[in-house]
Amino acid sequence: MSADAAPRLAARQEWRRSGHLVALTAIGLTCAPTTLPPYTIGLFVAPLRAEFGWSRGAIQAAILFSTGLGVLGAPMAGAMVRRFGIRRTLLPGLAGLALAVLGAAMIGDALWQFYLAYAAMSLLGAGAGGVAWNTLISGRFETSRGLALGLGLSGTGICSIVMPQIASWAIALWGWRGGYVALAAVTALIVLPLCAAFLPRDGRSDDVHPATSLAGMSASAAVRTRRFWILGCSTAAIYLAIGGSIPSLVPLLVDGGLTPRSAATVMGMFGVAVIAGRIGVGALVDRFWAPAVALGVLTSAALGSLILAHSPGVVTASLAAALIGVAAGTELDLLGFLVARYFGLFDFPRIYGRLFVFVAIAAGCAPLLFGLIRDSAGSYRYAFLAAALFLMSGAAGLLRLGPYPKPLDTDG
Repeated sequence: MSADAAPRLAARQEWRRSGHLVALTAIGLTCAPTTLPPYTIGLFVAPLRAEFGWSRGAIQAAILFSTGLGVLGAPMAGAMVRRFGIRRTLLPGLAGLALAVLGAAMIGDALWQFYLAYAAMSLLGAGAGGVAWNTLISGRFETSRGLALGLGLSGTGICSIVMPQIASWAIALWGWRGGYVALAAVTALIVLPLCAAFLPRDGRSDDVHPATSLAGMSASAAVRTRRFWILGCSTAAIYLAIGGSIPSLVPLLVDGGLTPRSAATVMGMFGVAVIAGRIGVGALVDRFWAPAVALGVLTSAALGSLILAHSPGVVTASLAAALIGVAAGTELDLLGFLVARYFGLFDFPRIYGRLFVFVAIAAGCAPLLFGLIRDSAGSYRYAFLAAALFLMSGAAGLLRLGPYPKPLDTDG
């Protein structure tokens, strides 16, 4: 058998055994605490303002609770996967998320109740987040791990397309409370039963493909390494740029003279690029050194940020948004891939959960940071210039990770 034929055969075997779990991951991530709240809250702003008189900023601040509390939720999910297994982490997480979303439909006119509902989405739904899904795919795929992660985590892009449509339809029929009920119903009556039917039973032999290796570091050992902190800080820099750009993109374009409809078209290009980025970059990192792939993607995204900082027209803005979208489609699956390659699978869920703390902090701070820059400078221009700097800083940091360690090399 040739040197090229062996990896191809191994990849085919992986997909025959576990391809359905990639599809399940894409479906499951449409209802995760890191995707469902931020991608749908915009639909609820107008009806909540109309009923309660809350400001737009006060309503959108709820995302600080659903995303920012990932500081607690991600490590908790990592510990649950390690102790109870993937299935017994994901299923309660989906049930908890559905319950929390349903709770948002029952709030009164006190803003703290709204924030409490979004905080519950993060904490009760923690098990349904990226930690468990990344662990599932990383443990089942080795030869084609990057592509599998890219395809599976494209569920975040699917969420950005499908779930707002469901919320919008339900709000039009039954009001904002009906919108939350519809999102809870999708989670509890569609996604949860699918996961219950197709997730493997818990136990190491079921959670990890026989061809993969469980060698690697413990979480406590990983935290003491240089690579852990480089990876965490680099990911935080990238997510400061991405997490601030996403909610600021449409306001930037409207401030620059585009109509809301044209700005929505640009945002649509961004969503398509997110899915394309996950799949394309996932395939590339299976063949090439992942930090080098990230350098190309993040440099292009930095160029997109610079273009957007100068009030482009709709065509140029669409191209720039697509460049940023490709980067937005890579950050979390790239993190999972790099954790597996540099730290191994032995304690993957806990290491990934601890590194996700960097993402949660950055994601919680980024919209606020971009808003402060907008208020002080009078435009989003300097925020997007800062985004370009963050992206290049993150790329430079990833390059410092160095070559992939040998299987038995656990030095940081």
